[in-house]
Amino acid sequence: MTSIVRNAVVEDFDRVALLAVSAYRQYFQSLSIKNWNVMQTSLSDVSKIADRGQLIVAQGDRELVGSVVYFTPGTSNSRLFEPEWASIRMLAVSPNYRRQGIGQQLSQECIDRARKDKAEVIALHTSELMTGAMKMYEKLGFERDIELPRSLGLRYWRYLLDL
Repeated sequence: MTSIVRNAVVEDFDRVALLAVSAYRQYFQSLSIKNWNVMQTSLSDVSKIADRGQLIVAQGDRELVGSVVYFTPGTSNSRLFEPEWASIRMLAVSPNYRRQGIGQQLSQECIDRARKDKAEVIALHTSELMTGAMKMYEKLGFERDIELPRSLGLRYWRYLLDL
């Protein structure tokens, strides 16, 4: 599928929240109700995320089909990433549009922005549930770095791509 990648605008925020929750809903059964509610709340708080990072969307013909948040060097989560690194968070692709290269397209957009921002590294974290995403990140050149503390009852790893 051909999609247009662009910066999100405020009018996109509600659709991005719905898209993100829909994309992550497949993990509902693997989480406790409490942890799913925490994840769902976090995914839905798009305006808070967009205040700290660059919200990027992939738009198909008439709808948003994917989203991701890019953090420039110096704005990434300092508990997980070094200050000079760029980072990616909350990659989401609509279940109806998976396996069409949208996640890769959005991830590559973040990599390109990190290079433009002269970041030494672009990093991300992902959980044990996201096996498809891990394969895609590795295909893009990311390498698993360290295991992070458990969150929402899940194992998480940090992935790095040297730029």
